[in-house]
Amino acid sequence: MIEFGQPAAFWTGLAIGLPILAHMAYRRITELHAFPSLRFITPSQIPRTGRKTPTDLPLLFLRILLFFAITLLLADPYWSTSVAPQKTSNEKELIVVVDLSPSMAGWNGLAEAQGIASEIIGEAEGRIGLLTFGKNAEDEWPLGSSTEILLEAVSKLSHGWTRGDAQPTLERVVRLFGENTPQKKLVVISDFQKSDWQSSNLDFLAKGIEVEMIRVGTGTDKISRKNNQSIVESKVVPAGPDKLRIWSVIRNWSDEKKSNVLQLVVGGEVRAEQVIIIPALSSQQAQFIVPTSEVSQAIIRLVSDDPMSLDNERAVWLKAPPPKYFGFWDDPTTDEFTKSERNFLSTAVESAGDNGWNLWEESDDNANGLRMGLEDSKLELLMVLGMGKWFQEEELSPYLNSYLEGGGVAIITPAEIFSETASIFRETEWLRFSFIRVVGGAASVRNPFRIAALKQESKLAEVFSGKAGRDLYLTSFRKFGILKQLDKSIEVAMNDREGRPLALIRNFSSGGKLIFFPFRMNTSWSDLPLRTSFLPLLMELAAKDQLGEQALPVMEPGEQMGDGDKSFVAVKPGVYRHAGKLVEVVFPTAESVTDILSEDEVRMRTGTLPNATDLTKAQSSASMSEDRHSLWLWFAILVGSLLTVEMIWSRPQISKEFKEGISHA
Repeated sequence: MIEFGQPAAFWTGLAIGLPILAHMAYRRITELHAFPSLRFITPSQIPRTGRKTPTDLPLLFLRILLFFAITLLLADPYWSTSVAPQKTSNEKELIVVVDLSPSMAGWNGLAEAQGIASEIIGEAEGRIGLLTFGKNAEDEWPLGSSTEILLEAVSKLSHGWTRGDAQPTLERVVRLFGENTPQKKLVVISDFQKSDWQSSNLDFLAKGIEVEMIRVGTGTDKISRKNNQSIVESKVVPAGPDKLRIWSVIRNWSDEKKSNVLQLVVGGEVRAEQVIIIPALSSQQAQFIVPTSEVSQAIIRLVSDDPMSLDNERAVWLKAPPPKYFGFWDDPTTDEFTKSERNFLSTAVESAGDNGWNLWEESDDNANGLRMGLEDSKLELLMVLGMGKWFQEEELSPYLNSYLEGGGVAIITPAEIFSETASIFRETEWLRFSFIRVVGGAASVRNPFRIAALKQESKLAEVFSGKAGRDLYLTSFRKFGILKQLDKSIEVAMNDREGRPLALIRNFSSGGKLIFFPFRMNTSWSDLPLRTSFLPLLMELAAKDQLGEQALPVMEPGEQMGDGDKSFVAVKPGVYRHAGKLVEVVFPTAESVTDILSEDEVRMRTGTLPNATDLTKAQSSASMSEDRHSLWLWFAILVGSLLTVEMIWSRPQISKEFKEGISHA
């Protein structure tokens, strides 16, 4: 029978009315004939016309047929026949899927799953397979595996650490069944935790697969599990000279108030403990202050046992996070003037750290690596000094643009010839402005230019409020470039007292930031005091809004840091050293959630119905395959033929007058 792949195209059939309207509106044009006199022609009245009817009916029918054929062509016609596949010798197939996500380790879920799976496999007939999910990689025992192998595999199952996701496994199961198997059955054994199953959706009934969902690890409640407390966050920060503050957040997932004991274990010994009371479905904070020591790591743990013990412990590093790196790009033939500017900026940035916990460190290697196009060169702040002709000769624009698009922060100062810097900005379109001239030479201006008052709504106004603002507003610039007609995407952080911009900022969607100072950072050019004025100004402008305090990398099992041979894949919670870096791997908080799917939600997500008749119909339908033959080419030929006939039929007719070339009276 004929079917259509794009039935919505039938709406184009409304265009069939166009040739009908055209034929009804058409009026035949009267031919002109030369006649010597009207005296012998008798007048006659124009007959009254009634309802308008289409003209040239054969051509009209041809055009209607053409539009109808085009409509069918757009609907993608094909001829389909149902073909019953040949039955195989294996009449039944059974696949058992076991959830091994971390939540199965609680509430005795995994032990229940092993017992149920062993019983099902021991009593099953036909070809049997086993599939697990919730570990770093799915384990599969294909259909046809022996019962002994499957029972041994079930007895050795253990929970994973990676957050579970059931959807990929469900999609994979469908492909494991044979195409011609008349009886397909899937048994899923899981706790159906909402965080693992919330994105799952697959209609097994439509695919002819009988599904049985077996819930385990529910305890006495069939909707959610109770009495679970977990450590959801831990952080180590400095608390003063030679002291550390270990800060933790404990979550109570129960709807009843709970109490517990939180311990701090350092070097295998309990150094401190606190009794905490956590309200129902709430969180509670706890802190430990300890002296710094040679011990580099600690464990925070809850003493009281609960049905889910994997989330009762967390390991932390008692070490400062890695430093933030900054570097410079400048002219290889650096003069004394640029060296002075570089020393000035380097001293300002390095002094921004505090107690070694928020440390800035200059790295020439990382800056040079970035200059050569190495994308893995980590640099939080790049300063391009005197960007001019040398920058263009080395073709550094693509590398700097990649750095900014990758979320980096760059500070740029102009070259001795300001027009060189302006020309680079015009070519790269990082900043759009009009450069007027450089003004403010010390010899030509008696009174140096001063910084204008900051806007009250800006962050800089908060930094330089009160007495802290005196030094900033009293500082002066003797020489800088005047810029006008700034693009709307440019933010002006501060101006001089005549309203001319002194700091231009462009924020990138990736989080990167470009800062341009239209003056050189040198004490001979600027009177900015280092500690009380320029340091907070520079660091506040370079700060990225989405970044908080510098901290150690925190990962969940299954996540990866880095690429290639130097990559680190988190497998199990704990603290690790990798390639000279400290990493914390934490238990996935989503696996501590106690909410589980109800029976109706499970049926809705898997498309299962209790009616056996519906399942039989679905299996019968799934066992039939369609043999499709496209008719598109034949309809295309029909449309082309009708269009050719229509064009020949409706071509303009040459009048008799033009054929003979003369007029007769």
